Amino acid sequence: MYWNRKTKIIVVMLIAVVFMAVGYAILSTNLNIQGTSNLTDSWGIRISNVESTSTGRAYNISEPTYSNTTMTFNVGVKEPGDKMTFTVTVQNYGTLDAILESIDAGNQGSYVIKYNIEGIQSGTRLLAGESKTFTITTEFDINATEIPNEPVKELTITLNYIQDDGQSITPSDPVISAPTLVNAILEDNEEKNDSNIDFSKTSEQDGTKGLYYTSTNTQGNQPTYYFRGAVENNYVSFAGYYWRVIRINEDSSVRMIYQGTTATATGASATIGTSAFNEEYSDNTYLGYMYSFPQSSDYDSTHANAFDSTIKIMLDDWYRKSLFTYASYLEDAGFCGDRSLAAGPGYGAEYSDYETHSRIMYLSEPQFSCPQSNDLYTYHSSYSNGNGMLSYPIGLISADEAMYAGGTTSNNNSSPDNTSYYLSIGISYWTMSPFIFSSSAYVGNIIADGALGASEVNNAMLGVRPVINLKSSVEISGGDGTSSNPYVVITN
Repeated sequence: MYWNRKTKIIVVMLIAVVFMAVGYAILSTNLNIQGTSNLTDSWGIRISNVESTSTGRAYNISEPTYSNTTMTFNVGVKEPGDKMTFTVTVQNYGTLDAILESIDAGNQGSYVIKYNIEGIQSGTRLLAGESKTFTITTEFDINATEIPNEPVKELTITLNYIQDDGQSITPSDPVISAPTLVNAILEDNEEKNDSNIDFSKTSEQDGTKGLYYTSTNTQGNQPTYYFRGAVENNYVSFAGYYWRVIRINEDSSVRMIYQGTTATATGASATIGTSAFNEEYSDNTYLGYMYSFPQSSDYDSTHANAFDSTIKIMLDDWYRKSLFTYASYLEDAGFCGDRSLAAGPGYGAEYSDYETHSRIMYLSEPQFSCPQSNDLYTYHSSYSNGNGMLSYPIGLISADEAMYAGGTTSNNNSSPDNTSYYLSIGISYWTMSPFIFSSSAYVGNIIADGALGASEVNNAMLGVRPVINLKSSVEISGGDGTSSNPYVVITN
């Protein structure tokens, strides 16, 4: 095809116009340009300086950092009244006027450290060539009743500017997120490695107490943090009840056991009532939190999850009445009722010994991992290979978790009494762990003196203490975890 000189010139000009339009569109997107503007205009807003001033014994764990319009602070304090004040200068180096659309403020660390931003808010204008100075203060709450171990807080703030085109933005302060329960627990405790714990001894005997961690024998070999011994700072107020934190799970959700309507409840008041684990007892199937048909001829048929146990029915009914409206705060972290076998066929009325019984009674080697997905009771089947058979995300503590918490049995210890550790409430109550079938089905429990034992599943006199898992994102309004000042979960 023949193109004359005039045609070529027109095509080249069209291509140039297209490229200019695309380039301007990209520029407009990046700079959030509104209205009319010349291509010679420029956008250039950034933080130019941050200075810090200490009051009392407040200190910078690391020096403040800033880039463009985002800044990060990491502050430590010693006692109420300690304060760090940051004076921040933000400057408009460009030729376009700007207005502050919003302030993003995120923080993690101790809830006793409060912070405040003064001198700037959404709707504040920053003209071309202008600079503004404002302050950020982080202060140990003067009204704090407890002093956590070396409280610290990390704070990140981002200023979101757009072009000022004469629009009106309602002035507002930044939304400051509350601390999470997970961060408060980790902040208020010195985590200790559990590698030297002898689990054949009670926490009372070996003097172990506090928050421990391990990544051995956990789900996916991920770390978990658990309370052990006579701890006094694992109380939580949630949904109108008090709870005791068992552990921070491998997925960072928080596992808790029911404590009652008062933080200091003991005995029957620390349960939701009594129940048999299962009303029937004459077959291996009745060891399960869910069970199948008796007299089945193989292990898999015996331990299929076809029917709800007596205790599951009770827990589900209590959940519907007490926790149903709080479902959005609960995590589907699962509950392990380990039915893996140590000896025997595991079906019918044949003698069978289950792995949890062997681990707890003879080996003193508890584990957090659940060996079989069929025994990890979850609300959704997608969670960590769980069985997805729960009607609601509620269950019971496992015997393994009770041993980690400080209990042990008379089989491996002549003096297993441990009335001081936090799981001891003065009466016997159920765990979820199958133990043994020997003429009758037996499931593990925590007995009145705090030791670990087992009862026939048709024993209707044992207490029931629900266990739930809070999402890692749940926030608290305050507290230090003590019975008089528990962590208070925000639910509004």
